[in-house]
Amino acid sequence: MLLKLENLLLEVSKSDRIDLGDMREAEELILQSLLKGLSIERAGIWMRDEYLDGIRCTLLIDLHQQARYEDLLLTRSQYPKYFSALDEERCISAEDAVTHPATAEFADGYLVPLGIASLLDMPIRHRGKMVGIVCCEHIGQPKRWSEDEMSFAAAMADLVGRAISAKERNDYARQLELTNQSLESLVKQRTASLEKTLVSLKQAQQQLVENEKMASLGSLVSGVAHEVNTPLGVAVTAASHCQLQLQELRHEVEDNKLTRSKLDSKLSSMDESLHLINQNLARAAELIQNFKKTAVDQHNLALTEFELGEYVGVVMSSLVPILKTKHIAFELLNPVSIRMCSYPGALAQVLTNLVNNASQHAFDANTDNVIQIQLLPRGEKEVELCFNDNGKGMPEEVVKKIFEPFFTTKRGQGGSGLGLSICYNLVTAKLKGQMAVESTLGKGTLFRLTLPLRVE
Repeated sequence: MLLKLENLLLEVSKSDRIDLGDMREAEELILQSLLKGLSIERAGIWMRDEYLDGIRCTLLIDLHQQARYEDLLLTRSQYPKYFSALDEERCISAEDAVTHPATAEFADGYLVPLGIASLLDMPIRHRGKMVGIVCCEHIGQPKRWSEDEMSFAAAMADLVGRAISAKERNDYARQLELTNQSLESLVKQRTASLEKTLVSLKQAQQQLVENEKMASLGSLVSGVAHEVNTPLGVAVTAASHCQLQLQELRHEVEDNKLTRSKLDSKLSSMDESLHLINQNLARAAELIQNFKKTAVDQHNLALTEFELGEYVGVVMSSLVPILKTKHIAFELLNPVSIRMCSYPGALAQVLTNLVNNASQHAFDANTDNVIQIQLLPRGEKEVELCFNDNGKGMPEEVVKKIFEPFFTTKRGQGGSGLGLSICYNLVTAKLKGQMAVESTLGKGTLFRLTLPLRVE
């Protein structure tokens, strides 16, 4: 290739205008370089129009008439022979364009009126496919296109393909940026929506947990009320009997009919009644005191030092009304003295929920039901509390899900599925311990609570 053309091609190929993605800038540079390098006065870039089966001019520069043209259209139906030549996707080099088989169709309407003698059309390729042509038009006498000129024009056509690739990259980048912006906006909206939903779920979860706690206390209140009614009823009956004996004694005195034997009998009967009153009122007071301590502890989760076996006994005595409804006997095994510094309120909640769970799920109506709690020291820092029942037991698939929130085998029968989940969370998070379960169908269930003796 001539040095002049090589230098011009190098200058154009190094220009950033080719790779900026602005097709108008790239087309302007390429066409001006073609006009200069080939010493011609007309040059244009035509791109395929697949829809109309033609080629459409994106830019044509005419130095002879000092004009520019855009959006010109040539179709296959107008110039079938020319498009047949384009279909071969090769260079069309017409020294005499008026007579050349591929370009003769343009003679009367285009070539002769404009004085165009010679044409050189080079295919523009993009991704291996011809997408258009670079058309070089010489005005004046017929011009023989040299090999160097054709190589130069072909290289310029390739630069058009490079500019198209740059434009696509820029378009993709802009589209990606818009998509990212849209996605960021969507993510922000979704995040805000999820955060709002999460807050609502946390509030609902907290409310459900509180409801479960209140349900446990509700069971206690109902059971204690029923249990306290018995000694109170006996005390009221004994007081009424004592009052009746006193009235009879007064009448005997007023009528001067009181004998020594009647006095002794009345006093003995009244003494028995008063003893019965004291005994039953003491029992009621003990029940209420234990219930009060348990209920207050469950709402006051303060770090306290206490004796474990004694506290378990107090909590379980407040749960006797619940146990009686299912005829469940309670045994505290190995009541060794174990001092703890922990959260007795949390432990009371755990035991209450375990008793409620056992009374609802573990036992049938007419069996010898027993719940046992055993305290086993584990070195100097831990204690194991074993809560065991001799109930129906659970299958393996139930045991695997037993601590999951809202899992229950009695959906629609009053079971919320939160009792054991609350137990697990209290043991692991509040009491800093571990909780495990073992169960055998027909033999019962064992809950193991491994607790530190001191919670820091």
